[in-house]
Amino acid sequence: MNQSHVKKHIKNCLLVGIYAHQLFINEKLELTSSEFVINLKNPVTSESWYWRLEWSEDPKGQDLLIIHEQQTPEPLKFTTEPIISNDYFILNSRFSFVDNNINQVIGYGYKDTNYEILRSLVFEFKDSYLLVNTGPIIEMKYVKVKPKLQQDIIFTMN
Repeated sequence: MNQSHVKKHIKNCLLVGIYAHQLFINEKLELTSSEFVINLKNPVTSESWYWRLEWSEDPKGQDLLIIHEQQTPEPLKFTTEPIISNDYFILNSRFSFVDNNINQVIGYGYKDTNYEILRSLVFEFKDSYLLVNTGPIIEMKYVKVKPKLQQDIIFTMN
């Protein structure tokens, strides 16, 4: 992940929705897909943007979580809604929740001598957390207890 392409200020922004071409959700609120698109919004400025999360593998076989910050929900199918707002209407599976005001996002992984390997994200809300783990199938878990990861903190966004 190139952090210069990711917004530094995220506190009090909203996680509007989690989208995927094929989104699988079980009764424990565990979501799985090969690629996710997360819609984020600043409620003060009404600015909206997207994080496309995808998996890759480095030459050593380490799973990498890659974040692409973008202005549209590509590669999902979407259309614009100019009558209602300037937002996009996304024509794919969606998951959202009420406790969506972000306190911080923490990126976890491993520090190599030359670079950092991002493996997991934790979105912290007022009363809950969203844990994102990478692999060929990306897993998200919506939980009430802060996850404890056996990885280094790569970055913290407030």
